[in-house]
Amino acid sequence: MLIDWFTVVAQIVNFLILIWLLNRFLFKPIRGAMERREKKMADVLGRARQAEQEAQANSLALEREKVAFAEAREKLMAEAREEVTQWRETTMERAREEVESLRSAWMASMSRDRQAFLDRLKRQVARQVVRIGEKTLRDLSDQGLNQQVLRVFMEKISDQKDLLNHQAANREIVVQSGIPLDDEDDRMLRERLSKWFPTATPIRLEAHPQIGLGIQLVVGDRTAAWNLLDYLQDLEVEIMESLFDNVRVNS
Repeated sequence: MLIDWFTVVAQIVNFLILIWLLNRFLFKPIRGAMERREKKMADVLGRARQAEQEAQANSLALEREKVAFAEAREKLMAEAREEVTQWRETTMERAREEVESLRSAWMASMSRDRQAFLDRLKRQVARQVVRIGEKTLRDLSDQGLNQQVLRVFMEKISDQKDLLNHQAANREIVVQSGIPLDDEDDRMLRERLSKWFPTATPIRLEAHPQIGLGIQLVVGDRTAAWNLLDYLQDLEVEIMESLFDNVRVNS
């Protein structure tokens, strides 16, 4: 059997052309479509995995946020409870301090009122005692008492005569008396002062009833005096001090 090589070659060429045509117009578009489909599916799967990962990440983030929120809420609640407790304790302490301050102020006011009343009472008692003593001395004032006042005054002047002598040089000496002096007292007083202050000139005696039971000597800008009422004032001070001391001891 003879082989027609031309026909064989023609068939092979036709087959190759058919293969090329199939590949060009059928298989290649199908592969392209399949590749595009696979790529699309891969993209979809990739986005799905990404979405899943994002969802998981969001879920974890949400869970962390929930935990953080719960912790923050618990912290805030604890701080609020602490602040409430501290505020309550501070308020109670302040209230106790205010109550104690008011009580102390009230007690101090009561004590001051009591002390002021006692002070007024003591002063009134002391002054009344002195007034009674002064009135008694005035009622009993006689020549003998006047002599005693004059005697004590002369003793005081004698103690200060050296100091007064310097002031009395060529100056007038004025004796102001709150007690009546008779002629004998006047003479004795002038003689004694002339002896103590020989450079003084003159010596003048004046009656000053407002002085009370006392006499004072004025020479220049210096005054030497003695008054029985001064003793009564000292007595008033001593009585008041004694009363104050007794109250302090008994308080």
